[in-house]
Amino acid sequence: MADGSGTSVERSRRTLQNLAKTLGCSTEVFFGETPPDHLADAEELLGLWLSIADSSERLRVLDFARAIKAAADAKTDDD
Repeated sequence: MADGSGTSVERSRRTLQNLAKTLGCSTEVFFGETPPDHLADAEELLGLWLSIADSSERLRVLDFARAIKAAADAKTDDD
């Protein structure tokens, strides 16, 4: 329903679909015995991120991740 209402099952399904889309996976991975490595890594990364209280330290982490992404993009462009 457009107003955000609906049964709890519908809301749960939409939430799982949104999470799966954001993580780039299917909803089935949420019901497996063990998550794929990339999801376990993402979970660890989020946990570490949340444990960093200082906003300037979080910015350092973001800068580092952005630098790694830029280097990977440049390498892909060279190939």
